[in-house]
Amino acid sequence: MRNGSLIWLAVGLAALEASTLFIINMIGYAVRSGSFILPERYLLAGLFLCALYLLCGSNQGSYSFHRGEDDRIHAMQSLRCWIGTMVVFIVALFVFKISEDFSRFWLAEMVFGGGVALVFVRTLALAWIRRVRRSGWFSASIAVLGSPSLVKRETLALISSRGGASRLIGGFAGDGLGNEDLQGIPLLGTEESLKRIIAAGRVDDVLLCYEPEHEEAFRSALARLRDQPVNVRLRLPHHLEGIPVLGIDRVAGQAGIVLADVPIGGWSSVQKRCADLVLGSAMLVALAPVMLAIALAILVTMGRPVLFRQRRYGFNNDEFMMLKFRTMRVSEKDPDDGGPLKQATRNDPRVTPLGHFLRRTSLDELPQLLNVLGGSMSLIGPRPHAVSHNRYYAGIIDGYIGRHRVKPGITGWAQVNGLRGETDTVEKMRRRVELDLHYIENWSFGFDLKILALTVIEVGTGRSAY
Repeated sequence: MRNGSLIWLAVGLAALEASTLFIINMIGYAVRSGSFILPERYLLAGLFLCALYLLCGSNQGSYSFHRGEDDRIHAMQSLRCWIGTMVVFIVALFVFKISEDFSRFWLAEMVFGGGVALVFVRTLALAWIRRVRRSGWFSASIAVLGSPSLVKRETLALISSRGGASRLIGGFAGDGLGNEDLQGIPLLGTEESLKRIIAAGRVDDVLLCYEPEHEEAFRSALARLRDQPVNVRLRLPHHLEGIPVLGIDRVAGQAGIVLADVPIGGWSSVQKRCADLVLGSAMLVALAPVMLAIALAILVTMGRPVLFRQRRYGFNNDEFMMLKFRTMRVSEKDPDDGGPLKQATRNDPRVTPLGHFLRRTSLDELPQLLNVLGGSMSLIGPRPHAVSHNRYYAGIIDGYIGRHRVKPGITGWAQVNGLRGETDTVEKMRRRVELDLHYIENWSFGFDLKILALTVIEVGTGRSAY
């Protein structure tokens, strides 16, 4: 079967990556010692790193090619697995007190050189796989079985698909449901014909498409196909076409299609809250002298009040009072109190010289650490917008309210992607919303740490903020 070729493809890629790591290991040692002959400890370390990396990649699905994922996803999986492998290895060196046995240069070369080499090799390999798949190699063979009208529709869809990860065998009518051609789309036979083709090893996947009135035929076909060495999948009803499906789950004992989940719930919410409390407290203590100096500077240059308080929408669209250091003159009317919808702009006359510095460096946001500790905000999340902004944009941007499925943050994925500061067009706000939703749907603790690191870089450049 072609699934066998996919297995050998995965084995080949794993062997190629293991060989790459072995070469990087030798190069790193040779640069320092002048010899390509590895001592026992370096050889064992290399074998350990290879085994751990391949195990991580296998668990992450890095060697599965039958679903046709984006090549970039595979490449990033490779890099993430390697970073995780090296972190575990370095921690083990210190735990077992053997870090002095290995050159620091060798460790650095393995971390950076290994990561670059693996991404390079994986990218080249995937480009080759994509090319040969166009000729039918390494492609999963698909047969469609079910009600003739639905089989026709699905067959046409698969024919028009340009993806190389799968190859259509043909359509087959379920037992007792007819075997006629449908407007030029021939059916290759019935379920019995399909079983013979499966027995010949020519089918990897069977896609079932049955009308509701053919439930009995569907159940019979499913029972028989479960005895065959093929993957069996049920085509979703066409009224669900285009709706993202997250999986299958049970509600009160009944099977249901998962269409949406609480993005950060259960243990994830506990993990994120603990991180907010620990990191937020540490940052507040460390930055307390800076915050005190800013408060005194505002008192001297602008007078009272030191803090600017504004109503914002947070988690579940609940209002809360967000804190910032005041950067504008108090003569301006708060938009939330009925004034105009106006964001700070470049060279805005309302912003004081001190306020301009605070906004450019984002130091005006530091009081929001109190919001984080109080539970109304998180360190990382979609930035909360003014109430008047929410009311305006919620009516013109799809998915805008979805930002409130999580707590708002001091910084977020949109802010480290160039959308920090003024959003003076609807398109900019739409792009910000897209990035916020991407963060919500793909949250992880590692993602939060990445955003924190990128925030430091973004603030250092001072881009987009004024």
